[in-house]
Amino acid sequence: MFSFLKHLRQRWDDWCGDRDMEMAIRRHLNQNGFFGQSAKLKNVRCVAVQRPGWLQVFRFEASVRIRLESSDDQPDPPPQYRDLFGLVRDDIRRQINTVRVFDDPQQRQELFARWSDGLICLRGAHGLQQGDAVSE
Repeated sequence: MFSFLKHLRQRWDDWCGDRDMEMAIRRHLNQNGFFGQSAKLKNVRCVAVQRPGWLQVFRFEASVRIRLESSDDQPDPPPQYRDLFGLVRDDIRRQINTVRVFDDPQQRQELFARWSDGLICLRGAHGLQQGDAVSE
């Protein structure tokens, strides 16, 4: 019973909840050398918002397969996967989703600092505040 509840909790944590944003993330991954349709999105969270809620910044992690080039005369190379850290800036008024992915969470932290300037930011375990990233 406990494992079932744990599974449900994980499914809830990894659920995106916004189809347009999810499709924008997958499209961005496809355009940048990954198989975006099969990407596993995790920890999609709203981490900053501007009142009255038209502008939002989301964080996410993704496990994606790298699109490798292969020639016709050679067998397909074995699949390679990469874990990426991403941000989405969603402007509902203009219907613009800006997606960025990084190999290093520190790069995501730096972009978040710029994108969230003047916004209301989530603090704690799911936020991306400077003090929350790594305690020294």
